[in-house]
Amino acid sequence: MVAIAQTTDGYMWLATPNGVLRFDGVRSVPWRAPAGASLPDTNARALLGTRDGALWIGTLRGLARLKNGALTVFPALAGKAVNAIVEASDGTIWVAGAVLGGDKGVLCAVREGASECHGDDGSLGRSVLGLYQDTSNALWVAGTDRIWKWGGQPEVSYALPVPLYTLESMTGTPDGALVVGTRGGLLRLANGMVETLPLPEWGKDLSVNRVRLDRDGALWLGAADHGLLRLYKGRVDTYTPAQGLSGEQVLATFEDREGSLWVSTSKGLDQFRPMAAAAQTRAQGLKGRARSILAARDGSLWATTTGGVYQMTRPQYWEARHSAPASLLEDRRGAIWMASNAGLGHFEGGRYVAAAGIPAGPVDAMAEDAKGNLWVAHQTAGLFRLSPGREPEPTPWTSIGVSARVSTMAVDSADDSLWLGLWSGDMVNLREGRVRNLAPLQNATQWTRINQLRPEPDGSLWVTNMTGLTRIKNGRAARLDEAGGLPCDRVFWTLVDPHGLWLSAPCGLMRIRREELDAWSAAADRGAQAKVKVQLLDQWDGVRQAVSLSTLSQFLINYNFTPKLARSSDGLVWAVTGDDIVRIDPARLPLNDVPPPVRVEQLVSDDKVYEPRAGLQLPALQHNLAIDYTALSFAVPEKVRFRYKLEGRDTDWHDPGQRRQAFYTDLPPGHYRFRVMAANESGLWNQKGDTLDFSIAPAWWQTNVFRATFVLAVLMILYGLHRLRLAQLSRRFSMSLEARVNERLRIARELHDTLLQTFQGLVLRLQTAHQLMPESEGRRILEEGIDQAADAITEGRDAVQGLRATATETSDLADAVRALGQVLAADPATPSARLGVEVHGRARSLHPIVRDDAFRIVGEALRNAFRHAAPTRVEVEIRYDDRQLSVRVRDDGKGMDPRVVRRGREGHFGLHGMRERAKLIGGALTFWSRLDAGTAVELTVPAARAYATESGGARSEQGGTANDHPADTTSHS
Repeated sequence: MVAIAQTTDGYMWLATPNGVLRFDGVRSVPWRAPAGASLPDTNARALLGTRDGALWIGTLRGLARLKNGALTVFPALAGKAVNAIVEASDGTIWVAGAVLGGDKGVLCAVREGASECHGDDGSLGRSVLGLYQDTSNALWVAGTDRIWKWGGQPEVSYALPVPLYTLESMTGTPDGALVVGTRGGLLRLANGMVETLPLPEWGKDLSVNRVRLDRDGALWLGAADHGLLRLYKGRVDTYTPAQGLSGEQVLATFEDREGSLWVSTSKGLDQFRPMAAAAQTRAQGLKGRARSILAARDGSLWATTTGGVYQMTRPQYWEARHSAPASLLEDRRGAIWMASNAGLGHFEGGRYVAAAGIPAGPVDAMAEDAKGNLWVAHQTAGLFRLSPGREPEPTPWTSIGVSARVSTMAVDSADDSLWLGLWSGDMVNLREGRVRNLAPLQNATQWTRINQLRPEPDGSLWVTNMTGLTRIKNGRAARLDEAGGLPCDRVFWTLVDPHGLWLSAPCGLMRIRREELDAWSAAADRGAQAKVKVQLLDQWDGVRQAVSLSTLSQFLINYNFTPKLARSSDGLVWAVTGDDIVRIDPARLPLNDVPPPVRVEQLVSDDKVYEPRAGLQLPALQHNLAIDYTALSFAVPEKVRFRYKLEGRDTDWHDPGQRRQAFYTDLPPGHYRFRVMAANESGLWNQKGDTLDFSIAPAWWQTNVFRATFVLAVLMILYGLHRLRLAQLSRRFSMSLEARVNERLRIARELHDTLLQTFQGLVLRLQTAHQLMPESEGRRILEEGIDQAADAITEGRDAVQGLRATATETSDLADAVRALGQVLAADPATPSARLGVEVHGRARSLHPIVRDDAFRIVGEALRNAFRHAAPTRVEVEIRYDDRQLSVRVRDDGKGMDPRVVRRGREGHFGLHGMRERAKLIGGALTFWSRLDAGTAVELTVPAARAYATESGGARSEQGGTANDHPADTTSHS
């Protein structure tokens, strides 16, 4: 990769001999020219991203511009090898290069698509290698052995004592000077003078082929075979493969808009960026795996590793003070105490002195109270108090009820009591000889060791262990763990600084700002749950927490070395992290304030790739769909987080973490909008993000026309089935009614042909006997019997006629009701009442059986009203609807008792008969009555049963079977 550039859309571009690569910080993909276009040559040598969003590509044989997806090739530069490209403040694009095979350097200006080239006369030497525009907008042009300050003609030039080595080897400095890299080192051009810049003795003969000044003022030098150098404030840092650089030969350098410096070497691409943490190394004298760190009040730093105890004696250098790792404590007099598996001691006069009166053996923890007493937890001998000028006072563990090992200790300044944290997870408080046990924070396991106890002046106690950070106040414990916002549960140690709280954990160093912690504490006081925002420093910030023996040993070793965090007098935070001790400047923590540009790159559906474009439509029946997206944040791409949502499918946002692909299966046809947003490593979200609109075509059976046709067909089938069912029900009902008619006719025939004929013959015989008998009392009685028999025959004939004939003299139900009403109104035995009959709807022909039974039901209701209700008005309402026949009889009489309505009057069967008749014709009978407010009776019969067809049967539009009788309902008030 010989050139690097970044365009306004956020992508970085890499020039290679085989073409151009597009890079998003995670993956690089070959760029392909639009259909019908191509670069002048595949060997890309120079790149530039301009303010208008274009990418300029210089190749071995010409110049091209990629803008808005279109590629433009400039014929004026055909056959010219492009070495460098810059953009002037007025938008002019300056291109430096050479004519292939002509040994002539060229400088071309491209303005609004037109090109103007200089150097055809050989005035610019054999090749123009580099360009630079300074802060005064002057253009500097570098040839192989001369530099021109361009002003339209090469009038002002400066000869170089040694030739330039390769391409793009100039940069400016804040003081207006020009720094030039050459085969023989570094030159400085200022005030018309060219001078050699001094380099370290080993670097004075370096071939410098790349120079760059970053935004912090550091000068970066890329050497041909000696890696990379950084010159800043008189200090020279060297980066070679020994320090992790990918290769010895530097080919290109570039600073992106987030401040990262990218270096291309012969073997790869490297990134340099500010890191939050700087690790202390063996080169600084620190050996072994880190265990504890202490910042003393006099400004000195003490650290323990598996190699012993060290003190920082001069800036960034440690000297060994003792051979064994230990926990550290500084007492009120400034003495540094060490507690280790070997025993207890302190440093005096620069040497280690064992504590008198303390047995040899493991000392697990120590703490100092307000009186200057040092409390020491000896693993086997008990708890010791070391008072100034007095012999140590031991207290056996059994006397204070402690059976588990002590893992940490602390003194509460509020009451000068002593807190002991145990490996079992329990806590013990000692005050003036009294022992108070606290329940364990959770069920005791080998992982619940108490790591730190930190009493606060407000009476709260902060406890760190393998389940998180717990705050105990006023008898209430509140735990801050992953559910509350921590990246991980296990916490080793905490440190308070003026801005908040630091936590050491297996996942890295966490920082919680004071206002966040105060809000969480206030919620805990109310018994509520709250979440905190945490800044995590992990491996990407220089805090290495690799899964190694040292990390596992934080859990597995049988000794809790403390402290794990310290704050030195200069405000720096020092931390034990895995194998390392790292230094952090809280005031200079890197903050990325550039929202990450978000791009939807492609859509892959059923293994077919679709480029994002307006109006994207996919074929029908898409089964597996993937959408590739990215965020162009290059500082720490591994910590970029995403959220996405497919409108038309998803109701909530998905949180895929760092995954840059969304998956969907079997999406139905329709219009969709995919939305994605991202946050950089500092948690800054690009809320706008990017979108992709697309649609999926329906299959023929998924179209609206097919759906409508299908629904219509289903409705027609259902309607046909409904009609068929109604026809069946109508036939069954007609058969039921016909059976009733036939039964009545049969009874009429039987009565006429048997009983009436027999009675008639009997009467004739009785008449003959009557004529033969003499006048006597017996003849008179016989004559009366003959008359009664004749009356019976007449009644029988009337009954037979009734079975054969209709119940009314008219087929119109309303006329029949009016006629009956007139008869009842004229009856002297009934109170006078007015009768009103109303008909709604078009009168229909009724089935004879329905008509007769309906008339009998209405007649019974009218008789009850006229004879028993004492009304002043009786109204009959007949309603012919398409759905049903409805007849309502209501009066304003004295009403009925609800119990009579429900059960009927004892010994009377009128109401029962009305209900039975309604049931026989498939109708429903409803009663409503209230004392002194009248009575209403309503009969409803489905139209399919009530109305007659042209053939005389019931019509077959609606209804049920003859046995499907609606429930009889009665309403009361």
